[in-house]
Order: sequence, then structure tokens, then C-alpha cells
Amino acid sequence: VAYCLDLRFKRPVKTVIARRALRIGQEEGMRIEQNAAEAIAESCGNDIRQVLNCLQMWKCKGESNLSLTYKDIKERQHDVKKDDILRVSMFDATKMIVQGRAGLSGADPKAEKDSLYKRSDAYFVDYSLMGLMVQQNYLKVMVNQYQTSKRSGDSEIPDFLDRMYDATSSMSDFAVVEQAVRGGDQNWGLLPTCSMLAVKTGYHAGGESGGFLPAFPEFAGWMGKNSTRGKKNRILQEISHHMNYKVSGDSRELRLSYLPILRDRFLSLMTDKDGPKTTEVIELMDKYGLDRDDVFENLDEFKFSQDGKSFASLDSKQKAAFTREYNKGVHKSQALVSEQGVAKIKKSKASAADDKDLTDPDAIDDDGAAGNESDEEIDDEADAEKVRAMFKKKGNAKKKVPAKKRGGKKK
Repeated sequence: VAYCLDLRFKRPVKTVIARRALRIGQEEGMRIEQNAAEAIAESCGNDIRQVLNCLQMWKCKGESNLSLTYKDIKERQHDVKKDDILRVSMFDATKMIVQGRAGLSGADPKAEKDSLYKRSDAYFVDYSLMGLMVQQNYLKVMVNQYQTSKRSGDSEIPDFLDRMYDATSSMSDFAVVEQAVRGGDQNWGLLPTCSMLAVKTGYHAGGESGGFLPAFPEFAGWMGKNSTRGKKNRILQEISHHMNYKVSGDSRELRLSYLPILRDRFLSLMTDKDGPKTTEVIELMDKYGLDRDDVFENLDEFKFSQDGKSFASLDSKQKAAFTREYNKGVHKSQALVSEQGVAKIKKSKASAADDKDLTDPDAIDDDGAAGNESDEEIDDEADAEKVRAMFKKKGNAKKKVPAKKRGGKKK
């Protein structure tokens, strides 16, 4: 059995890194101020390796650079500062993109340009998922704006709807370009175009003054939906394989034309007012080559409405009674078991003797396979006998335990 030890690692805070940096600087002959060491740790994102590289770079400048003050760090912070975008998570990057120009009211052109580049770089935090994340969250930014427009009057609603249309159109263009990136051509040079289209979507969703995402960004729901779709396609293929000798339609026709009607028919027979019509259900199952799992487990996956009856709501006693009646007979669906793969069944002694009579006497068993098989069968039978004997001894021991008299110990 494999065991896993869960070890939690926490990034050290800047004060701890600053104390270690002061000690290292002292051993190297450098004079470092406490606030300067904390500023280095903060600018490096609490990355100890980056802090050591910064101290080494500072010392290599010469004897005149053995003193390190807070003012020196602020003046040359751009030389040692770690890129902020490398510390942004996927959820923070999503929020940064969908909120658009948030916080840029009255900003100068340089700040607006820096914000545009920052949002474009946020797309590359995880470009394989960022498009799905933006698609999941950009309309949520517009909810509060719509409520504000509705309170202000009907005059602002058309402008709001125009921005929503522009945002959805930009998201559609993003899907087209991403298909060119990940499709047959694999044109990865279009990734910057994808990033700008994602930023454009956030711009239209937030408006000129930017938007606000009221909650934590949701993870892309397409992942779960795609997994459910794959599961249902697999189940549909299995049912189609079971029914292919009776039904000539493809999977689409089976899904739309056959399964809803069959499901309603099975449910009506199982929930009849006079009691479950088990015999008719089994006959209909054998007619179409369906087994019990197809009917009671899989047909509920293909109902068009979540309301109404389902096989999951049937009484457990009805299901147990149906299973006992179903297991009494032999059904056409069992013919598919050999195709799907089952465990080997041990041969009885009579069948083994018949197989031995049918064996070619002239055949030479070089590997001794026949002897090994017979030895394995003998060993299995011996093990089974030991298990039966063990349980038999336990049962006899329980029967021999004397009952104590109520009056106390027997003299």
C-alpha cells in the first residue's frame, strides 16, 4: 500500500529573510540597513535566491558599494525588482482582465499604456485556460452596471446593451483566433492577438471607468461540462452497441428518437398502479438487448427534463425484486459479456476430463503448460477446502460455548 506524507511549505516573510540577509552581509563585510534588507526581500517577492543574487551583484560593484541603505535600494529598485506578473495567480489575472480600466479614471497616458500592457501580460499567466476563465466571468462584471442603468432610467440601457454586444462579439472573435492557434495549422504567432482580444472583452465589459467583479472569479465551467459530455457519449456508445442488432439508426437518432420513448415506457411499466410489471419489462429489455444497468442506471442520463419521475426515485424493494426476477433467466445482453471481457471461470472436474479426452495425443507440451494448469487447479481446490474447514471449525466452536446459569457459578 502506498502512503503519502502531506508536507506544507510556507513562503518565509520579509522580516525573516531580512535577518538572514543582514547576517550574510555582515559575514561578507557589507553594511546593510534593516529597512533596506526588508525592501530587497519585498521587491524580490520573498525569493531568497533572488535576494542573494541582489547582494552578490551589489558587492561586485566594488569597495564603494559595501554600504547598502534604503535610499540606494529605492534608486536602483528597477535593477533588482522581480517582475510582478510572475507572482500573479490565474484568478488574479482573470480579475485584472475582466475589470478593464478599473482605477484609471483621470490617469495620464503613460499609466493607461502601462495598464494595457499589464493586462495583456496577465493573459500569459496561463494562456491555455485564460480564455475560458474570461468567458466564465466577464458578464458578471456587468451585473451591477445593469442594475445601476436600470435605476437611472431607460435612456442608459441601450448603451449598456451595446457594450454587452461588443464584449460578446470580441469573445467570439477570440474563439475564432484560438481555434487557428490550437487547430490544424497551429499558428502560435496569434497568441498576442488572443491576449488583446481578451483585454478588449474586459474593456467593453467594464466600460470607460472600469468594472468590478463582486466575488472571487469562478473557475471555467466548461471543464466540468466537457467531462459530463464525455461520460454521456461513452454511455451512449455502450447502449448503441447493445441495441445495434435491433436498431439501425446512428447515435444521434438513438439519442433523440429511441431512448426518450424507451425510458418513458420502462418507467410506466415499473410504476404501474397495479404494481411493477416485471415480466413485460424483462421481455422489452431482451427485445432490444438491454441489461439491468442500461435501464436503471444509464437511461436517466438522457432525459430532457430534470423534473418528473426517474429510475433513481424507485423504491429499493422494487429494484431488489426486479433484480431477483431478472437473474433467474438467461438474456440476450449476456452475449456481450465475452466481448467486454470477464474473469476466467474455473472448470469443473467433468468438463476438465472432457477437455482432456479431446486433447490431441500427438501434441507435445514443451512448456508443461497442461501440468501447470492442473497443478494450479489442485492448489485452488485445496485452498478452498481449507477455507471451508476453517469456517466450519468456527461455527462448531460457537455451538459448544455453554450458557451460564443465572444463579451464579456451578458448584
